[in-house]
Amino acid sequence: MGKFGAIGGTVFVLLVVLGVVFTGCTKIDQTEFCIETRFGKVVDEHMNTGMALTVFSEATCFPLVDVNFPALGGTETIDAQTADPVTVTGDVGVVYAYDPESVNRVFIAKRTPAAAEIEILNAIREGYRTALAGWTVEDIFSVRRAALSDSVQAHIQRKLGDLAEIKRAYVRDIRIPKTIEDARIGAVAQAQVLDSTLKRFAIDSVAARATIIRAQAEAEATRLRGAAYAATPALVQLEIAKAMADGIARACAGQTITTCVIGGSVMDVNRRP
Repeated sequence: MGKFGAIGGTVFVLLVVLGVVFTGCTKIDQTEFCIETRFGKVVDEHMNTGMALTVFSEATCFPLVDVNFPALGGTETIDAQTADPVTVTGDVGVVYAYDPESVNRVFIAKRTPAAAEIEILNAIREGYRTALAGWTVEDIFSVRRAALSDSVQAHIQRKLGDLAEIKRAYVRDIRIPKTIEDARIGAVAQAQVLDSTLKRFAIDSVAARATIIRAQAEAEATRLRGAAYAATPALVQLEIAKAMADGIARACAGQTITTCVIGGSVMDVNRRP
């Protein structure tokens, strides 16, 4: 019985040792940058991939993949003042990543990824507000709108320094106070009416100018004909002869006219019954 008891005790000790070993191990993924500390002191600045024995130490790991903030594809709703100034509300999303070259400095400064994320959030908020302070409401809703996200990204990165790299910034669904939105829509509608009026005025001006040019051309043609007649009296007689011939031709025209006699002031026209 004592022998079996000793064997059982040995097995128990082995199980305890194995339990300590397995529970004291940390799995290091290749998508992580892990730093090992013992009683707060860094003992390994970059732990190798695989299983690491951390019975008397602790592994702090930072992701090396792109991180979405907020997580799960959400957005951070932030209020900011424009250059007008008008308070607008925007939904901001950011994709960031840690630089393997600076992870150790981040760890020394923040110690945990959660503490680093808090500073990233603060940088996002301040960077967004700083960027919007250089934009007017008109700019935001103009063709420049496409550059707003780039401006926000640059301001966030400048505030963040080398704590992390901002890969992309998204600014969506910017909302302004209703009174200002209504005024902006009204101004756009008025601008469209003004543009239409100016275009119609331009068209009418061109048409009026064309009428004036035609009238001037006709007046000039009449003047030239008068000058020609004055210089050459024979032309007047020619025009008279042409007019008379045309009148006679019209007077004697028609299928029912058989005889047309024109002379003096008497014109006899015989028509077939």
